Amino acid sequence: MFEEYKPIFSAMSDCLTAFEQNGFDSTAGDSVIKLLANSENTPLSDVLRVSSDIEKLAVILGTLVNFSRRAADTVSRLFSVRPGSITPEAVCELFVGVSDIFPICEYLSQYSILDRVFDGTAPRQNAVMTLKPFAAQFIADGEIDDDLFMPSDSEDLHYIRLSENDRAEKEIAAVTAAVHRNSPLIVAVCGEEGCGRRTAAGRALEAAGIDHVVVRSDARADSERIKDLSTKLFWLGALPVVIQSENTSSESFIRFVNTLVENIGTIIVLCGQQQFDDPLSAEVVRIRIDQPSTEEQYSIWENEMLHYKTDGSVDISELVGEFSFTVGGIKKALRFAKMFSKADVLTFSDIKAGCCRSVNSDMGSKAVKINCVFGWDDIVLPEHSKRLMKTACDQVRYRHRVYDQWGFADKIAYGRSVSMIFTGPPGTGKTMAAQIIAAELGLDIYRISLANVVSKYIGETEKNLDEIFEKAKKSKVVLFFDEADVLFSKRTEVKDSNDKYSNMESAFLLQKIEEYHGIVILATNLVQNFDEAFKRRMKLMIDFPFPDAQRRAEMWKRAFPEKLPLGSIDYDYLVNNFELSGSNIKNIALHSAFLAAAEGSEEVSMKHIIASLKNEYAKSGKAFTKTDAGEYYYYLDE
Repeated sequence: MFEEYKPIFSAMSDCLTAFEQNGFDSTAGDSVIKLLANSENTPLSDVLRVSSDIEKLAVILGTLVNFSRRAADTVSRLFSVRPGSITPEAVCELFVGVSDIFPICEYLSQYSILDRVFDGTAPRQNAVMTLKPFAAQFIADGEIDDDLFMPSDSEDLHYIRLSENDRAEKEIAAVTAAVHRNSPLIVAVCGEEGCGRRTAAGRALEAAGIDHVVVRSDARADSERIKDLSTKLFWLGALPVVIQSENTSSESFIRFVNTLVENIGTIIVLCGQQQFDDPLSAEVVRIRIDQPSTEEQYSIWENEMLHYKTDGSVDISELVGEFSFTVGGIKKALRFAKMFSKADVLTFSDIKAGCCRSVNSDMGSKAVKINCVFGWDDIVLPEHSKRLMKTACDQVRYRHRVYDQWGFADKIAYGRSVSMIFTGPPGTGKTMAAQIIAAELGLDIYRISLANVVSKYIGETEKNLDEIFEKAKKSKVVLFFDEADVLFSKRTEVKDSNDKYSNMESAFLLQKIEEYHGIVILATNLVQNFDEAFKRRMKLMIDFPFPDAQRRAEMWKRAFPEKLPLGSIDYDYLVNNFELSGSNIKNIALHSAFLAAAEGSEEVSMKHIIASLKNEYAKSGKAFTKTDAGEYYYYLDE
């Protein structure tokens, strides 16, 4: 690395010798300046190219005394500084011929070239200037280290051409090529984690012939730390591609970027999931990378699974239908599948479990996760309703085939969500059915807490809904709005501002449902309260009728676990005398088991069930009389 500097160092050493023997020698100084003028091919060329002659001389003198003991001793002896350092006075006397540093004061200010090269610069005659350690490293081996520098993506995410990334690369290249290198500009490349933001930015800058360094933000970095970082970038002649770290808040990230802009004053490329709407200290051009198309996701799954052993049962169409992943998301899902699989060969179930584990399903305080413990055998419904539930699952599984392979994507511009209304009296299985659908598809399900969503303040409900759907989009979850008629009732004639904003909330929900590429379930006891246009735009409406005698008989028999010791249960009596919902029956079965356990009984008998019936009646404010108990009235006295 020193070969490029040998002629310059040699000429400067001669200049020092001449000065020591005879004082200022303009001829010797001029020869150094001429060599510096032709130093375009040295590692310091980016620094020297934009420097004045005085700055170039100071940089080379500081470099020489750092690496040459003879030169360091000479400068130390002549100017009374510690070896390895120089002073503004030394530069002036050696190359200008005066001891007054006034001619070079302007080069010693903050953010000057010398400030970026030396520690200790100040407009003082006796300021001790020492080459920054990283500058010495760069001159020695052409490398600069920093714990905020990240390796560029060596892994090629573009083994298939991704249309969104191609578009983004062209936009980034066009923006950076059109703007002068020293003009402050921020190019914000936004998109979901793993979409290839960093790769697109790196490729675009390479195509524009611009060196770049990937930098991670650090919330703890103060202005001096960021200044040091910007100096290293200046030495490298590279633009920063700044990645928002997971532990960096939006406020800290914006502060980090703004400080970097102040120090660099050039193009900065940001990569993050957010839109960077907070105030930035330069003009911002925003470029968003959206999800790969379903066809592209299909190809990514095919290519990525070549790196894993599978049992041949994997249905990629179903994976694409259920999950909308970026390239990074697919890689992450397969890594999780391999990590948690109990065998060397991945099954379809392993991969679906990996998909669920790989997404962040934290929906915040406005939604509560429901554990899916039920299957198809647990629910008792008319066959038509069950068939519609399975149709809902099929609309997710075969979305890729219908929309992309069979061309319906060209016919349906929006509204590709699988949206449905569950309608029926309380306790008829709506919540259970939602869990069954989620479990069948291997997805998490969240019940939306209406108390935390609906607000009396104008616009607040829409804001809460938007937050829910944005989080759901990242988490790929099933959204379950229970008692949805409370929030999304029939649109009314606008008589006052309350009617107007109520209608706006309903319209906003419909818009978010149609934009969401997932499953949305609205459950209601009062379907007549729903707006007709709203119902028409839902994919499915599934009825949950109050159970007749035949279905009640089935519910009673399924209510008790196989392990439960049962006495003689009069199912005909229970079915024919009590019109109960499935929820009521489940509560009675559970309560009777606790009664039997508490009294030390070996089995659950009719007396426990009669007592539980009485408790269930009391919950709804009804008295359970001997007439209600019928032939088992004598249990009421126990």
